[in-house]
Amino acid sequence: MAKTKLDPEIKSNSIDILCGKSLKKTDLEHQFIAPSDFLKKSAVLDESGELKEKIPSFDRDGKKWTFRLSIRKNEKYSKPTLTPASCRPFVKHFGLRDGDAVIFYITRNDGAGNIQIRGLRKDLAIFGKLIWTEVKRVEN
Repeated sequence: MAKTKLDPEIKSNSIDILCGKSLKKTDLEHQFIAPSDFLKKSAVLDESGELKEKIPSFDRDGKKWTFRLSIRKNEKYSKPTLTPASCRPFVKHFGLRDGDAVIFYITRNDGAGNIQIRGLRKDLAIFGKLIWTEVKRVEN
């Protein structure tokens, strides 16, 4: 199975991306399935090197979201998921839909090492290249 990548890949000298993923129906309606390499990122490990149960993350407005990390194990590898109760409110708040994307990242100059989360949506193509724009909060 091919690895899901955001197109174009987000690159910056000022951030370290922990996880980036295009959203599918399962991610939106059931649970967010993170790439396996998410488990190797130091930001999701505690001081003793164990996985954190909760992943606090901040959106574009500084609102704190706490995602509960769960590990599904199968014969080949561990599959990290964010539980529905912790990720659905974020999805609903930003009106994310199938084909949108989510990135978790850390800003390198942030001394606190706070994890940031953003929802992204494909926008108009310019010269045949898709542009991802940050999704703003849905107003009710």
